[in-house]
Amino acid sequence: MLRILSILVLSLFIWSSAQAEPPLNPSQQDEVRKLVRETLLANPEILMEAMTILQQRQEQARLEEQKQALQTVRKEMIEGPLTPIGGNPKGDVTLVEFFDYQCGYCKRAFPAVMEVINKDQNIRYVMKEFAILGPESEVAARAALAAEKQGKYMDFHTAMMTVRGRLNADKIMKTAQSVGLNVDQLKADMQADDVSAEIKSTREIAQKLGITGTPAFIIGDQVIPGAVPPATLMEAIKQQRAK
Repeated sequence: MLRILSILVLSLFIWSSAQAEPPLNPSQQDEVRKLVRETLLANPEILMEAMTILQQRQEQARLEEQKQALQTVRKEMIEGPLTPIGGNPKGDVTLVEFFDYQCGYCKRAFPAVMEVINKDQNIRYVMKEFAILGPESEVAARAALAAEKQGKYMDFHTAMMTVRGRLNADKIMKTAQSVGLNVDQLKADMQADDVSAEIKSTREIAQKLGITGTPAFIIGDQVIPGAVPPATLMEAIKQQRAK
C-alpha cells in the first residue's frame, strides 16, 4: 500500500512539475506532496478506484495484445502438418483446444466439448497437445500424435480422456493397445521429427498467446480459459458465425 501511495505521489508531483512555468521550487514541491498525502488519507477509496481502473486497462491491453498475436499464429496453429483435426474438417467455425492428458480439468471439459461438436456438425475441432504437466504429459502427447500416423488419433484421444489417476508409460501403452494400436510401431513413431516439431510448435504458440494452463479454447479471436460448460462454447461459436 505504501509503495502504491508513493508511486501515486510521485506521478502527481511529476505531472505538476511538468505543467508549472517555471518549475516548482522545493517548498512548492513539499506542498504538493503534503496535499496529495492529505487527500489520499481523507479519501482512501480514491486509491482503490485508481487500482481498479489500472487493472481494467492492463487487462484490456493484454486482450488486445493477445488478439494481435492470434493473427500471427493462426495459420500455424490450425494447419500444422501433424495437427489433429476432428469434427467437420471443412466446418465454418474452428474450435481450438489446448489440453494435457494429465489435466483433470481437461478431462472434465471433454464431455462438454464432445457435446458441442456432436450437436453442431459444422465445427472444425483442432486439438493442440500442450504437454506442460510433467514428463508423462509429453509421453502421452507423443503417443497421441504417433497414433495419428496409424489413423487412430481420435480413438486414442477419447480413451486417454477417460483414464483416471496419474499417468505413466505403462498406463499409456495399455490404453494404446486397448484401441487397437500397434504399440511397437507407436513407440518408434513417438520419436519422429514431425511429432517433436508439433509439440514444440504448440508450446511456442501458447507462449505467444499467453496461454499458461489447460484447458484453453480459441474460437475466432476469443481465448476462453478453463473447463467451461457447453453453453459458453456454443455462445462463442454463435458470435463467431454471426461475423
